Parts: sequence; C-alpha cells; structure tokens
Amino acid sequence: MNQFLSIMILMKIDSFFHSRSSLLKRRALLLVAFFLLAALTLLFASSREAESRALQGKTKRVLIISVDGLDARYLNRRDEFGLKIPNLRRLMSEGAAARGVVSVFPSVTYPAHTTIVTGAYPARHRIYGNEVLEPPMGTARREWNWYARDIRAETLWDAARKRGLKVGMVSWPVGVGAGDYNVPEIIRFGGTLLDTLARIKGNSIPQGLLGEIEKRDAKLYAQANKDEQDDMRTRMAEYIITEKRPDVMLIHLFDLDHFQHEKGPFTPESLAILEKSDAYIGRIIEAARRAGTIDETAIFIVSDHGFMPISKLVNPGVLLERAGLLTVREEKDAKGNYVSVLTGWRAVPFVTNGSCAIILRDENDKEALKKVREIFRPLAGREESGIREVIEGVRLRALGANTRAAMMLDAADGYAFDINYKGELITNSAQRGAHGYMPTRPDYYTSFIAAGAGIRPAQLGTIRMIDIGPTIARTLGLTLKDAEGRSIRLQ
Repeated sequence: MNQFLSIMILMKIDSFFHSRSSLLKRRALLLVAFFLLAALTLLFASSREAESRALQGKTKRVLIISVDGLDARYLNRRDEFGLKIPNLRRLMSEGAAARGVVSVFPSVTYPAHTTIVTGAYPARHRIYGNEVLEPPMGTARREWNWYARDIRAETLWDAARKRGLKVGMVSWPVGVGAGDYNVPEIIRFGGTLLDTLARIKGNSIPQGLLGEIEKRDAKLYAQANKDEQDDMRTRMAEYIITEKRPDVMLIHLFDLDHFQHEKGPFTPESLAILEKSDAYIGRIIEAARRAGTIDETAIFIVSDHGFMPISKLVNPGVLLERAGLLTVREEKDAKGNYVSVLTGWRAVPFVTNGSCAIILRDENDKEALKKVREIFRPLAGREESGIREVIEGVRLRALGANTRAAMMLDAADGYAFDINYKGELITNSAQRGAHGYMPTRPDYYTSFIAAGAGIRPAQLGTIRMIDIGPTIARTLGLTLKDAEGRSIRLQ
C-alpha cells in the first residue's frame, strides 16, 4: 500500500479519537490501527501477486516488431541523445529490457532475423547472408534469401501453425510463402517501386491481401519514397492487426537501417528517423488496442545488429584475382559502365558488409586453402589493412557461422567489405555506416524489449539472440524444436 496513503489514514484515525479518548486509550487504538494497516498491506501485496499470476495466464497473442539496426546504444543512452521515443521508453519501464543482445555472425539482417524466429545459429538454419550463397557468374544482381522454404530449422510460424494459431507478417526477412496473412519483403532489383509492389502483390498471402489493403487505405503509399517506407509497412500492419486479428504478428521496420548506412549511426538524421520509428511502434500498438486484443498481447521489440561508422572499403576479391584464384572479364552493364564478371574461381569472397567469407569451390583444395591463408593471415590486425582478424577452424564453428567458409574476415574499425575484383584493394566508401561484424565486439550490441500481457518488469543484462525465439515461443506455450538457445523467464 502506498506509504503516503497509510500515513494519511493514521492521521485521520488519530484525529478521530483525539477528541473522544484519553491519551492511553488513543495509543491503544492507534496500535490496533497499525496492525490493521499491516494486514491491509499484506492483503494488497497478495492481491498484486494474484494479479500478476492472472496476467501471466492472459498471454494469448504476441506482437513482434523488429526495428532494423536498433543498436543498443540508442536505448541505453537515450537521455544523452535527447531522444523523443515515448513508446520505447514506456515499454522499457513497464516491461523487461536487455542491456544488449549478442547477434550472430555475420551480423546482417537476414541471418539475424532467421535466428530470432528459430533460436538457431546460421550454421543450423542455413541462411548465411542477405544474398543467396552463389558466386555471381553473370552481370545480373544475385537474388536474396526471400523464401521461408529455404530455412532449415523450425520457425515460430511453423510452431504456431501446429497449434492452429493464425500468423500475420509484414516485410519479415526470409518470410515469403509463410503465415496466414503476409505482405512479404521481396524486391525487384533494378526496377521501380511499382515493379517491387507488383512482386510483393504476387507473393502476398492470400494473394489478394495487398489489393484489399490498397482499397481500404488511400494513403497507403503517400509517404513511400526511396528513403522512407516504414509508414507504408505500418499501415499494412495496422490493417492486418485490426481486420484479421492474428495470434502471432511479425513486422519489420527498416528505415533506421537505411539512414544509418547512408548518414552513419548516431547522426542527427538517424536519431530523427528513430523517433519516427517510435511513432510507428505506437501506431501498431494502438491498432491492437482498436482490435480489442491489446490486453492479451505480449509485445516484443527486437532488432538484428548494431552499427559502426565507416569511411573505407576493403576488396578481398582483388587479392584473390591477383593470386590467380579467380578470373574475370570486363564488360559493360545496362548503364554503359564497365563491370568485372566472374568467369572462373577456386576461391571467391562472399561479402556480408562488415564481414566476408572466403569460399573454396572445392573444400578439399588444400593448395587453394594454403594460398588463401598466405594472403589474409598476415593482414589481420595490420594497420590500414582494413582487416581486424581472420576467423577459421574451431572458433568459426563455435560461432555457428557459414559452414561453407574456409575462413571469415572481420573488418577493422572504420572499414567494411566490397565485391570488386579489379582495381584498388582499399577504396573510399560512399556509405557512412555498416554492420555484419563479429557480434562479440565491444559495445556492438542490438536490442530487446518485452512488455504487455504476462510480462514482468525486469532488467535482463546482456542476452544472446538465440534465446529470443525460445522466449517468445514460451509465452504462447510453444517450443522451437531446433533452437540452440534457451527461453528467458519473463513471466
């Protein structure tokens, strides 16, 4: 019971008896009052515990919102940055928040999001990067890992389907073909926004879903442009939540990631876009309120990776070409620019922004492996090489990283990797931010918040990304059979 209220009650009791009793009698009555208040306090505490237990049983739905690139430093230093993020602040104060989340390697969007919904490392779920792991044998840009069918581990939506739960999704990475109501993330590279929307519409579930949303929301695309599209995604999510009322809802917002790549992390532009992201989160939660499901919904704010500022790029393919481990030819692309096209290879770089896997065409090619080691090992940690360290063998396997990699390179501070095969080894970067680095680097964590139905307030410290999926599943009484992480007790 509130201490101030207790004091006020005692003062009222004392005042009441002051004019009616002797001093001794008043003291006796006050003593009785103290015991009464103590009993009321215990009763109040018991009722709070009962309420909490009842609240745990009310978790019938989950709402998962991913803010791509939400580095933990934004939330941990929110006052220092002067961030106007009332929704995130409220969720952190009312729920359970991690000091940081250790991502996976490589710490890029598609492997990380797949880990979030499986509780498994990339070596288990087999999504090793945003792009499909195939050498680019022509001028066409490689496809990304759009399709949920390529995940080799049980997902949250798989487990939900077994229980007969409905799943809604908006722009969730590696999610094409999954769920009951899905406006997927799938892009038409080289095309216009209309071309991409046509591809999204053709892969929506049910197929008429996007058209249905378009008819109901005349402002669906009003604010969509090359830099900002999260208003559009939020509108899609609002519709699915209010009209379809799914039991599991997954939403991916990624304007923050885009601005950090373009402008750099923790810049005024990135801080401003995070404040917009917070407003979108508020709208999504409000949609659950309008749907009448908010009181039975556990809300999870997740993210995939931290961010580092960069100014330069390293091109491992240049060194492999100079060593004769790959061959290229020069040809013009559709815009008349000369590009290097891979024509043959024994070793090739698979670039994932702040990291790079070196893939051998023949895993038993010992000569190629020897050459690769001779190229990259001496560069690790060397000033201005752009390579912080080389990871291979037992250590690489322990990270649950790319099983096809002979080794992986982690970029030095201020650097990321690029895919050129000709020219200079080090080039200037047009982008100002990157990720993909070793997830154990100092102060390179991502974020996790849980709040709402069934969630107790808690400070979680640093957690692992592989623990998020099992934790979310547990709130619904589900299990992820291929998870390598463990559930965190939030209830």
